[in-house]
Amino acid sequence: MIRQFISAASLIALVACGQGADKADHGVSTDPNAATGFITSNTVAPETATVREGETIARDADGRPYSYALLGEPLPALSGQMADGTAFDPASLDGTWNVIDVWGIWCGDCMADAPYVAALVTAIEQDPDLGFLSIHTPANANRATPSDMYGKYGSVSAYFEDKGYSYPTLLDEDASLRDALAIKWTPSYLLVDPNGVVRGFRTDLSVAEGEPVKDFLKDVARVKAETKEASLPEASLATIGPDGAASLSGAIPFNTNAIRAAFPGFEVVPDQMQAEGQTYPVFKVVADSQAEAAFVLEPDWSLGQVQRVTTTHPDVAGPGGERVGSFTLDQLTDAQRETCQDGVDEAEGLLICTSGDTGARFQWGFATNGDTSQPVLARMMFLPELPQTAD
Repeated sequence: MIRQFISAASLIALVACGQGADKADHGVSTDPNAATGFITSNTVAPETATVREGETIARDADGRPYSYALLGEPLPALSGQMADGTAFDPASLDGTWNVIDVWGIWCGDCMADAPYVAALVTAIEQDPDLGFLSIHTPANANRATPSDMYGKYGSVSAYFEDKGYSYPTLLDEDASLRDALAIKWTPSYLLVDPNGVVRGFRTDLSVAEGEPVKDFLKDVARVKAETKEASLPEASLATIGPDGAASLSGAIPFNTNAIRAAFPGFEVVPDQMQAEGQTYPVFKVVADSQAEAAFVLEPDWSLGQVQRVTTTHPDVAGPGGERVGSFTLDQLTDAQRETCQDGVDEAEGLLICTSGDTGARFQWGFATNGDTSQPVLARMMFLPELPQTAD
């Protein structure tokens, strides 16, 4: 049963950045059932949850809420002045997905999140279909003096200058936006769709397990895919073969816009890959709510082009209808099998068979498994013909 309580000790324990709380040190999470995940709907809180007197919001042991009142509801109208002195333009949120970060300099949990927010903003800047807005808010209307809100910095602009941060920030100078947005904890992150409906909510990034920024962006990509009106053909996610992958048939720039145009109906998510002890950026192409990427695109940095498109997804069809996990080596023609060679580097342990000697190439990668059974198709790859560089 959710426990309801209030005591002097309980009030002192509200060390984090809930409404009305005092300043906090760095963000922490002490609850095994912490309310630190990304949610798209409000569900029943665990039995360990507590409810403060006068509230109906279930919270974890550190005060983080398990629910958010505006999930599935239109985002309230926003107005006010930006940290750079300009007036906020509501149209800046129209027609695109947006992440909104509600925070405050006075809030220790927000300060712990600051480096993650900077990384999040950098990643979002690579996605033209996703915007970012931060809202600086006081703890409540009774703590809205410049001293309460900005402390030694005196302003958001001074704080940004000191820390080296720069992103659009709307100033909530009297907690009116905080109240309109039903914010019960800072920092809070909202995901808003192009129609202005709140589709997701989460609290601190700094206390989350795993890779908080990357995981949050994966959550965003999943929700975007789930709510996308356009649907893909049921027969397969797409195809890959000697002529290309999906709508990609030749060399294209290694950037979000070009890749999105080549894979209509898919979400394009920046990610990283490790090979030969090095980490380098890739783009993952994701369909609907699939956890596994339909395609992974790798770059040729010397040309700034897509060098290779790989799929390991069982619903992507090869040139002859072959699928990863079910197609076997003996189903290739004799001529195709004659091209097979042992893979090297990141393809070590695979048998790589190639279609095309010059220009664009297509490859099948079979897992040999070290036994006498027929090798099974593990991946398919399209390598577009890249432009020649001058000597």
